[in-house]
Amino acid sequence: MIALQDFSRAAPVSTTLPFGTVTAVPAQPMLNCASAAELGQQLAADFAASGDWFTLCRGLRRKGICLRMREADLWVYDAFSLAAISSCEDLGIDTDELELRFGPSQPQQAAAHGA
Repeated sequence: MIALQDFSRAAPVSTTLPFGTVTAVPAQPMLNCASAAELGQQLAADFAASGDWFTLCRGLRRKGICLRMREADLWVYDAFSLAAISSCEDLGIDTDELELRFGPSQPQQAAAHGA
């Protein structure tokens, strides 16, 4: 597996998220259903239009988002603070489908960045 690096600099996602500022890294981040649905909609075009992990991660970084593995799940993080926001599954993103489309490469482990 290939770990993907961060590709660009972007404004913190906390300024654009519907639920306000991400201030700390909670043990189990939780979004309410409406916030998770709205964030999933904001990211859906990037997930649908990307043809590989690099393109997906680059597009998400422009929105201040990065992907990281957390335990065995793919999570969405604030790219500036590396605060965990939500699992992709909770946002309605099928990670199995992503692996079928993009191959076995995956984003870097969150632990490698102190998150």
